[in-house]
Amino acid sequence: MRPRRVCLVGDDLGGLNEQLECGATVHVLWCGTQPVRVPGGVSLRVLDAGQSPPALRVPNLYEPSQADISDQVRLALERLHREHNFDRIEFACRRGLGFRAIQAKRAGLAFADVELAVRLDSCGEWEREAQQRWAEGYDEVERDFLERFAFEHADVRLTPNADVLRFVQERGWKATEEQSQAEVESEPLVTIAIAHFNLGEFLPAMLASLAEQTYRELDVIVIDDGSTDAQSRATFEAMRQQYPLFRFLIQANAGIGATRNRCLDLARGEFFIPVDADNIARPEMVERFVLALQRNPNLDAMTCYFLAFESTPEQPLYAHRPTGGPHALAGIRNVYGDANAIFRTDALRTVGGYETDRGTSCEDWELFVKLVRSGKGIGVVPEHLFYYRQRPGGFSRTTNWFANHQRVMRQFGRPGSLEPADSLVLWNALIGFHQRIIHLEAEQRRRRYRLVDRMYSSISKFAGCFRRRTRNTRDASRSTAPALPPTRGEVTIPVPAT
Repeated sequence: MRPRRVCLVGDDLGGLNEQLECGATVHVLWCGTQPVRVPGGVSLRVLDAGQSPPALRVPNLYEPSQADISDQVRLALERLHREHNFDRIEFACRRGLGFRAIQAKRAGLAFADVELAVRLDSCGEWEREAQQRWAEGYDEVERDFLERFAFEHADVRLTPNADVLRFVQERGWKATEEQSQAEVESEPLVTIAIAHFNLGEFLPAMLASLAEQTYRELDVIVIDDGSTDAQSRATFEAMRQQYPLFRFLIQANAGIGATRNRCLDLARGEFFIPVDADNIARPEMVERFVLALQRNPNLDAMTCYFLAFESTPEQPLYAHRPTGGPHALAGIRNVYGDANAIFRTDALRTVGGYETDRGTSCEDWELFVKLVRSGKGIGVVPEHLFYYRQRPGGFSRTTNWFANHQRVMRQFGRPGSLEPADSLVLWNALIGFHQRIIHLEAEQRRRRYRLVDRMYSSISKFAGCFRRRTRNTRDASRSTAPALPPTRGEVTIPVPAT
């Protein structure tokens, strides 16, 4: 048998000697910031962000994170795998470098013919424990999630350090769960739900993108939610004539949540995809969604990446690449994705669908939290599957964000199931963020005191310099001033020389 072909991924060379001793042909994808040397016979490739495709170079909605590096790793590995046909790709657990590659495999996008392994030498939580400190911010908590997800969902888990393994198990990591994906055989019917309100300018492009889908088993429902714009109503009727296989309905204005719930009631499909009337779907969107959800029977919803644009999709403004967790941070920002996602229809009906509040947005974010609180699972297809139209007068941009956020937070106050590991993350994050605030406040006080001290010192020096200069000037004027003649009535008394 020929030696196994292995690619090691990380910022250390852990596992290299073991692979060489087993006679494997080893490649290294180096993700560290310092130069590295490898033994002879080992192929080295350094991660280069400049080789990422244009879509991945579009700035993320939130600040850069470790998940962005994981995306770069995934795409670099796809190129290397096509070149070398690896038997195994082995990631260091630390930094969650395998996160996106493992997400891609679970969604059926890549790596179907290669074993993905994660080596648990260390992790962020373990290192902080040794330093006796809490997570200091959002980035560290997110990185913990990436590391845990990659380890739990890898094809193979390598645990060379028993102490680290024991540590993560105490924190709820699953280290023995079998990894398997369901076989995909059927093409179930998919209901696509479109709520339309005064968007006649954009509706034709949305429907055209659905007509071009590579997946054909579609049940499309378009509901006009009481549009008041005459042109939008005319366009709606024109689309009814153009797409006779789609279902077009008109109702009195009820709001986005109620309209989507009506679509849910009318849905015939096993799966349900709500889309906004002003977005544009990529041709493979539904096919990718269906494949991902079929391969993960333990999940009830899958979201995806998107590219936001204002005038044309070819000029994206930003991207949103959700991670799908951790749930502990879902009250701070939307970690799950956009409303344009795929759901199991029965699961969505079980939780009661969307909340129907009027005057606020973020009904999609709230729904994701509601699903997770009800024990449902949400995954992410790590690919840009649609284009999100960014309109200046869009509902999410004109509503009050305090009220929008409040409707999301209320879901955390309702009874629901949450894994012990997620509860631990939540409370650890709370303590860590609190400690960080205390540290920043103390540092601010120290800076303020140092500033006051410098100001006082500068003022004192200036005052001292001013006093000395004034004294010198006065003394000089006394020594050089001419003697004044005595005034009337004054007597000048000569002073003898000493």
